[in-house]
Amino acid sequence: MTRPTTLQYITCRVCGADGEGEVFSLREMMYGSREMFDYARCSTCGGLQIIEIPSDLARHYPSSYYSMQPGKEPEPAKGLKGMLTRWYCRSAILRPNVVAERLVRNLLPPPYDFLQVGRYLIEARLHGTDARILDVGCGASPSRLAAIQRCGFTAVEGLDPFIVEDADYYGVPLYRRTLAEHLGLYDLVMFHHSLEHVPDPFETLRHAARLLRVGGTCLVRIPVMGTYHWQRFGINWVETDAPRHLHLMTTESIRLLARRVGLQVLKTIWDSTPLELAASVRYERGISLRQTPRITDGFTESEMIVFTQQTHDLNREGNAGRACFYLGHV
Repeated sequence: MTRPTTLQYITCRVCGADGEGEVFSLREMMYGSREMFDYARCSTCGGLQIIEIPSDLARHYPSSYYSMQPGKEPEPAKGLKGMLTRWYCRSAILRPNVVAERLVRNLLPPPYDFLQVGRYLIEARLHGTDARILDVGCGASPSRLAAIQRCGFTAVEGLDPFIVEDADYYGVPLYRRTLAEHLGLYDLVMFHHSLEHVPDPFETLRHAARLLRVGGTCLVRIPVMGTYHWQRFGINWVETDAPRHLHLMTTESIRLLARRVGLQVLKTIWDSTPLELAASVRYERGISLRQTPRITDGFTESEMIVFTQQTHDLNREGNAGRACFYLGHV
């Protein structure tokens, strides 16, 4: 178990509580610079936050950073195949009736796009394929949004203040701006591993709540602090990702943050992958994430099978390193 180096009085940027927090020194290990950054753990919600946000944070997001890489999307299925794909996705995601849902699941193999995004949309309570969907922190190549569009949804948009300029990604409009600058009403606002990167999670989620229609859903996928992965790996947990992850939240952090902005947690789905365990073991061994072409390099097939089963068990128990939180208005 990782032990704190000292104590420091902080104001938690997530839950708003003041108090003395345990301080941990975390190192940059995605690129292997091994620069050290101090984080403090909130004594109220248990979340971890970087004490001083670097003034040169942009240099830790080089042009090789994954979310800024150019993407190439497959051509949308056409003809009968395209019609069946859209019908499958519409029936499975929107579930107009039990018969249609069971029919498509039993008679047709799930399309690739549904496998990519269907699980995130099913719990979002969308009313139709014209539901307005916004992905915050989508990056320059939002393949997730393109897949949602190929599933038949017609009003998908992406927002990221760090892309070069407003753009169009295979028909998906992308906006270079912050949530505070954005207007509109949406049925679904998504944060896929982006909320942990923002300097002020409270203000960011407050603006997301402002953009939600009555009955809308805010989806927040984040690393979850305090679970098995932190207990087992501590500062070597891959999701610490200093200094890019400015905040690492617990389930209590999310509950309190949601309440502060007038939202509540409707459902939690744990979604860690075996790669999280493999990458954390690499960090223990002093191997950075980008040091080899694949995260699985150095592991046997048997070891990866063990990681897979362990991850399955941790997700089932609600004790894994990542989760997807569905939030709605109180």
